[in-house]
Amino acid sequence: MMKTTSILTICILSALPAVGCMSFGQQDPTPPPTSFSPVSQVSYEEEVQRGQSPDEAPPSSDRSWWDPTGVGQRALEVTGHNGQNKSLAKQLFAKGEALYEEGLEVEGAAREKKMLEAAGYFQRAALYQPGTAIEEDSLMYAGECFFFIDHYADATRQYDNLIKKHPNTKHLDVIDVRRFKLARYWLDRYTKDRPWAMQPNFTDEQMPTFDSFGNAIKLFDLIRLDDPTGDLADDATLAAANAHFREANFETADRFYTDLRQNFPTSEHQFNAHYLGVVTKMKVYQGPAYDGKPLEDAEKLLTRMKRQFPDKTQENIEVVEKLDYDIRAAKAQRLWYMASFYDQRSDYAGARHYYKKIVQQFPSSNMATTAKDRLAELEGRPDSPTPPGEFLYSWLDRRKDLPQASATPIENIATQPDRETDRR
Repeated sequence: MMKTTSILTICILSALPAVGCMSFGQQDPTPPPTSFSPVSQVSYEEEVQRGQSPDEAPPSSDRSWWDPTGVGQRALEVTGHNGQNKSLAKQLFAKGEALYEEGLEVEGAAREKKMLEAAGYFQRAALYQPGTAIEEDSLMYAGECFFFIDHYADATRQYDNLIKKHPNTKHLDVIDVRRFKLARYWLDRYTKDRPWAMQPNFTDEQMPTFDSFGNAIKLFDLIRLDDPTGDLADDATLAAANAHFREANFETADRFYTDLRQNFPTSEHQFNAHYLGVVTKMKVYQGPAYDGKPLEDAEKLLTRMKRQFPDKTQENIEVVEKLDYDIRAAKAQRLWYMASFYDQRSDYAGARHYYKKIVQQFPSSNMATTAKDRLAELEGRPDSPTPPGEFLYSWLDRRKDLPQASATPIENIATQPDRETDRR
């Protein structure tokens, strides 16, 4: 069994360098205007027992006398049966850190080779010290190795794994910036290439395997969920909303704009969230024949925007007035639709009600003039329409041919049992 496991492990590990070894020469995406600190360098020195000089410290190795090739140890790592070994974890981390530093100084294929090898050491180091600072830094360095050679999908998996195991990691700010940058880059590529919904990607290491748009939105969501008080949480919410707006997913965009207004009240994007929220609600509104709640919500939100941001409203007075005009026109059209509906049914009471509302609420509109003319034409007409075939109702009323109930009071009816009842 051990021999079979060792052979299988050799095959798996030999295939790893071949995966993602292609470099496409594309530049890193433009970072957002946010300052951040790079990953701090960490060196874990070997522990020395009391009374022992550093030169006398026993060397640590990932190979033992019973496994000189290291294949057995790799098999335990792959299957998750390796034990904790702090000394070995430090040694693996030191090797990975050295390769990482060398990789930053070179370019092209040489950098990719060193970074992939360094990522392997960091991943192995994390296995031997779960729940410790060594694991935290190892996972972060592994993600950075993949990031700097443009293996973006692999980098995001390492960042996700790090936050899953260390939710309050000290690297959270850097991860937020990395995620934001990658999400914007994937959205730009999606807008440019427009791949099919289920078109797989097996060649470009910069892009996810499926659904680049969905994965970009997921990164924005992870920024908001993993670090809701971070500097980029509100930026990620606005970016996700704008992405859905560009794709005409107006209901989803409206939810993101609403989330930004409610959960980030001190955000610098509040005015944009209000304005774009009004526009989105007008897009969600489908017309006078459908639900009018989006139109009502848009009017309330526009009123609140004018009250909360008077200066910015004045700066953008033209677009704000255009929105106000569109909302009033939609409301007038909705009243006219209702008046026409009742008018066509000859339900003149309902028609008069809505025509009068048009005249009262929109006196300066052309609809008000037409509504006044129609009200004059309806003068003297009955409120309710005459039922069709009314002359047939009396002929069809056959109630007089039916047997009538007795008018005898109930108390005059005999209550004593008759002979038939006694016999039964």
